[in-house]
Amino acid sequence: MNYIIKSLVFTVVVFGLFACSASKKTAEKTTKQEITLNDHRQEADIFMQAVSQRELGNLQQALELFDKAIVINPEDPAAHYEKARLLQAMSRSDEALVSAKKAVALNPKNQWYKVLFANISKSVGNYDDYISTYEELVKEYPNNLNFLQEMAYAYYFTGDYANAVKMYNRIEENVGINERLSQQKVQLYTKLGLPDSAVAEYEKLIKINPDDPRYYALLAEYCSKNNMPEKAEWAYRKILEINPNDPYVHISLADFYKKTGEDEKSFEELKQGFANPKLDLKTKINLLFNYYSGNLTEKQKKQALELSEILKKTHPNNVLSESFHASMLYENKEYEKARELLYEILKQDNSNYALWEELLFSDLYLEDYEALAKDSEDVIDLFPSYPLPYFFAGIGNFQLKDYVKAKAYLESGKDFVVNNDALLEQFYSTLGDTYNELEQYEASYKAYDQALKINPENSIVLNNYAYYLSLRSVNLEKAAEMAKKAVELDPYNSSNLDTYAWVLYKQQKYQDALEWIKKAINNGGDSSGVVLEHYGDILYKTGKNKEALKYWKLAKEKKDHSELLDKKIADGRLYE
Repeated sequence: MNYIIKSLVFTVVVFGLFACSASKKTAEKTTKQEITLNDHRQEADIFMQAVSQRELGNLQQALELFDKAIVINPEDPAAHYEKARLLQAMSRSDEALVSAKKAVALNPKNQWYKVLFANISKSVGNYDDYISTYEELVKEYPNNLNFLQEMAYAYYFTGDYANAVKMYNRIEENVGINERLSQQKVQLYTKLGLPDSAVAEYEKLIKINPDDPRYYALLAEYCSKNNMPEKAEWAYRKILEINPNDPYVHISLADFYKKTGEDEKSFEELKQGFANPKLDLKTKINLLFNYYSGNLTEKQKKQALELSEILKKTHPNNVLSESFHASMLYENKEYEKARELLYEILKQDNSNYALWEELLFSDLYLEDYEALAKDSEDVIDLFPSYPLPYFFAGIGNFQLKDYVKAKAYLESGKDFVVNNDALLEQFYSTLGDTYNELEQYEASYKAYDQALKINPENSIVLNNYAYYLSLRSVNLEKAAEMAKKAVELDPYNSSNLDTYAWVLYKQQKYQDALEWIKKAINNGGDSSGVVLEHYGDILYKTGKNKEALKYWKLAKEKKDHSELLDKKIADGRLYE
């Protein structure tokens, strides 16, 4: 109650009482009314003090004063109402509910008392009173939008979606059709399992806004998600009729067709969307990454390359489109084209390390070791604390037989490896090979041991380590164990099979060696001069001299063989 009005009420009461007390006959009654009036005045004064203390933030003092006022006049609904509000502000909801209920009981016609009681009921989980009170308010004030909105929420909150829809329909009768209300009803119809009713809501929006593509888009998206493909496609096509240059509709159609399994249509729509310059490049690339998520098939890689070409044409002279196109060339193993484009991009801006990595991998896959060595050294100058360029510099120089340089890069680069055991393993493995070529055998063994410490099942290291030990006839038992393990890990690798056979040969286990070298020959070893020469050597040791000569001659036709091979063929005997 307005406090000024409340005081005026008391003044009117006083005036009325005095006007009725003129005769002697009513003198006793007048005295009694004056006492009651004094109580009212005292209660009103305390009530106002309570309000003042509440406004000053002295909540406990305010509460005590409201309690005093209620003691004086327990039937004052305003005092109970204000006490309830105060208790609610003090987070004493259970007590607030008692006071709010009392206020409503004393004045059931006051809408604000009911609103407070309903809201406190909701906060303490008393949903029956919350709903029933708002039902009364809606009945008493049928056009009050706040009450209708709260009633709709109350039904939604308690899972009574059908009645919530009815409330929103009543609101719509008052305010007309609008997007917010329609969206709320769509959610409710979806929860009720009535997708056709949800579609009808979007169709109402379209009817009053027939030229607004946004509502067709809402309909299309809903139908797409709710297995109504024909209606979804119709809505997308309507967008194109209204706005043929819409930058997003082709992307939406691409996604739609992808979900319906029409991949060719999806790709065609995606191409049209990507060719539209109104859609910004970053958005397109992000869409492309989402569209082609996971491991790509060869077909998808080709499609991504085609799209990257469209981006390059649509957004010319843009480093982002150029870089993306280079990446797609790389993904499609068109390493020469990728490398050419990467060189051009990096000439303009050499700060993108990821592009440098693609360039180095392109060099590697093209087996262009001169370029790999040079480009790696350029990257090291720009990014001196990145380990991978050092590794590639080591690989490149190793292949160029510049073992001193390879060693320097590998030794330096391994110290920059952090939390990447796989890369560190590769550093030690390659260092083992490099030290061996430099005849630093102990360093080679230590490097291999470090690699195997990281990964005991690295079949390449096991094979190389065993082979180099066998060549020097050092620690043959360890060599045999490693060679055997390499074969177990990769049983069809002719190099592994050859190494195991050669270690057995060095152990003078010629029959066992013959068995394993045959397996090497049968698994592609007949294309290797080393394996063919080893086969000849083992045959010779088993007394098959003519066959040995045959395989030595076959080895001679290959590039890789020992310096003693010519002498073996010339004399028809084994030299070691």
